[in-house]
Amino acid sequence: MSEATAASSTPLERDARLVTAREHRIAPGEIAIGVIIGRTSEFFDFFVYAIASVLVFPSLVFPYADPLTGTLFSFAIFALAFLARPVGSLIFMAVDRHYGRGVKLTTALFLLGGSTAAIAFLPGHQQIGTASALLLALFRAGQGAAWGGVWDGLPSLLALNA
Repeated sequence: MSEATAASSTPLERDARLVTAREHRIAPGEIAIGVIIGRTSEFFDFFVYAIASVLVFPSLVFPYADPLTGTLFSFAIFALAFLARPVGSLIFMAVDRHYGRGVKLTTALFLLGGSTAAIAFLPGHQQIGTASALLLALFRAGQGAAWGGVWDGLPSLLALNA
């Protein structure tokens, strides 16, 4: 099993491989399915937010503004994810170096899904006031940071195991 273990793996990843190996190698098709699921979840999060920026957030989070201004505020928060991506890449590169690719990808995907779920259950301006917009911005930045973290991990994982 030591020949199959990657040189850059952390002890946690090597232990996980030993526990789950059971005398078979992971097929590239199995990893490809994981890559497809990961990429789909990433794009799903971004597309859902884009649709909600037009249909939901102007009236829910920015009801004090006219519809056009509320939509522009929503799109301004939409841009936060693109600004947070490089920051997420830097953060998750450090996580990769210290804990390994598996921990990095798992953490980033949980952050991505958690941020998306938090946006789904975000209370509106009527319930918590301006904090609604601030939380929306925080969760959107979380989505962007997570996307920066997984952007290089999934395809390289597939390439390394192909």
